[in-house]
Amino acid sequence: MDDQEEIPSGLPDTLRRLGSAILAMLQNRLELLVVELHEDRIRLIETLLLVVAVVALGLFTLILAAAAVIVLVWNTLHVAGLFIVSGVGLVATLLVGWRLNVRLKNWPLLPGTLEQLKKDRECLENK
Repeated sequence: MDDQEEIPSGLPDTLRRLGSAILAMLQNRLELLVVELHEDRIRLIETLLLVVAVVALGLFTLILAAAAVIVLVWNTLHVAGLFIVSGVGLVATLLVGWRLNVRLKNWPLLPGTLEQLKKDRECLENK
């Protein structure tokens, strides 16, 4: 009967250690989540700055290139040259838009946190 009386006194200690381990694991995962959110925020800002730079420089370049092509072909194609240059610009815009759409659909969100949570779940299921 003494063994049965010792089990309840050890049970609170075991539960306390289990609770402490679970809280430590949750704290670790939350810290990882915060770090990844910070990294994603920085990556997003850098991406937006690069997009703005690409758009500004690309627009400048396209305007100059279109003007040069129009000057070159104006004597032979006149208004048709304008339509050709516009069509090329439209095709390029559609291709870049498609690529942006593909990239946004495949953007990984918090991959490290999700992987760690999967590992934790597998570890708990195996025990």
